[in-house]
Amino acid sequence: MFRKTAKALEAKIAHGLRAAEAFGAESPEIGLAEGIVAGTRIATHMGWRPVEAIAVGDEVMTFDHGMRPVAGVKRSQLWIGGGSCPVHLQPLAVPVGALGNKTAMLLLPEQSVLVESDMAEAVYGDPFALIPAAALVGYRGIDRITPHQRVEVVVLEFEEDEVIYANGSGLIHCASVHADGIAALFDEEMPSYEALPLEMARSIVSGLIDEEETAHAYAYAAE
Repeated sequence: MFRKTAKALEAKIAHGLRAAEAFGAESPEIGLAEGIVAGTRIATHMGWRPVEAIAVGDEVMTFDHGMRPVAGVKRSQLWIGGGSCPVHLQPLAVPVGALGNKTAMLLLPEQSVLVESDMAEAVYGDPFALIPAAALVGYRGIDRITPHQRVEVVVLEFEEDEVIYANGSGLIHCASVHADGIAALFDEEMPSYEALPLEMARSIVSGLIDEEETAHAYAYAAE
């Protein structure tokens, strides 16, 4: 994974502004495209708990570092503007098992998730790739849905960037509580995950689809 740079951060902000303008929003802060949807169950020291029940200080199981205390919790709504939720903010419905999740779940489009991929290993030297959930549309039945009721979003933060377990083996990225600080932009020693750009992420997902189709073809031929 690569460290975020000031240039990358500026690009993300600019992208948010353009997306908001394209859909007629007065401000990109009207909606939230990143975070964990309420109802998602997270692995903690007290077992599986809904994300909205987690508080600062609670310990959560992480992918790389075992149990880690939550350093910050933020809450918001997916969409608080007038009218229907814009397409670019619509959550993705993830069927059971699509990402190792034992129950169906919702993901916000800019929420980063960790996937394992042969292509990622071949291209980046790491079998795990962090990708925005929006890239998963079309993979194992994952698709956008139009929310017809209020959607609460919870953002969990840790001292360092972490990946946590959701609804089973689903892997969700959570940022460092210091991620917005100026020092974080220049501290090369601060551990960090970096999500792939959307187009690169879509290539990874296309590779995942091809891998499954090839596996199915071999299985069919062997019957």
